[in-house]
Amino acid sequence: MKNTFKTASMFLLLASMACACKTVNPGEVGFYVHKGVIKPGILTAGRYGFNPFVTKLRKFPTRITEYSAIMSPPTKEGLEVKMDLTVLYHIKPDAAPDIYTKVGMDYGKKIVINNFMAIVREYTMTYSAIELLGERETIEQNIEDKLRGAISPYGIILDDVLVKDIDMPATVLQAIEDKAKADQVAKLTKLELETKREQEDFEIETKEKELKFSLEKQKSDSVIMQIDANAIKNYQNTINWSLTDRLLKYRSIEVTKELVKSPNAKIIITDGKSMMLNSISEK
Repeated sequence: MKNTFKTASMFLLLASMACACKTVNPGEVGFYVHKGVIKPGILTAGRYGFNPFVTKLRKFPTRITEYSAIMSPPTKEGLEVKMDLTVLYHIKPDAAPDIYTKVGMDYGKKIVINNFMAIVREYTMTYSAIELLGERETIEQNIEDKLRGAISPYGIILDDVLVKDIDMPATVLQAIEDKAKADQVAKLTKLELETKREQEDFEIETKEKELKFSLEKQKSDSVIMQIDANAIKNYQNTINWSLTDRLLKYRSIEVTKELVKSPNAKIIITDGKSMMLNSISEK
């Protein structure tokens, strides 16, 4: 009886050892490795049984993985700046077997992190410490584009690269502050010069207008004077032209006639050409 019980127990133990179960959780995929060969097909979330003596079930996470680090990469001048960086990535579900074959389970460190750190150093060395602050978004985008190109052939998808903080050395911060002050002084000086130049231009323009008005007025006065002179000259020419000898004689005769008609005594003296009239009144 005892021997029969022992035999049954051993049979159940061997049967249980011959069949194992594993659960593929949500956010994971799995695949079978049977006698060193990856079997086709991707296992999604669920519970699966297999023979542990000849088959293994490998699981890969497909959810987004976050890696954060504080790095001290060098700048173009050789200064070290502290950068708080984060990279987010995940794998394509159907790329899990290929990643396992080419890289292994430690694909995050070997492919993503190592490339990420090398690319960050590569880009910071092309910028000065001051430029890093002004080109932060550009650097972030450049790192993201370069890293995506490096890891995508492995079936790894890059979700985002974040440059959360950049801590500069004290000397660099002082240089930035000095530059800001110098720029402010330069802007104020430029504004003062522009204001002064505008005032001078206004004064010059005003004087030019005054001079132009004065010249135009002088020109106008000269024209008026010329017109008056011409009028006087024309009048005198008209008078001179109209006062002929015949007219003068005729006017003299007319005057003489009037004098003759006058009741007053008078003496008329003339040379025959022109007349001299002298009127003598009698009491």
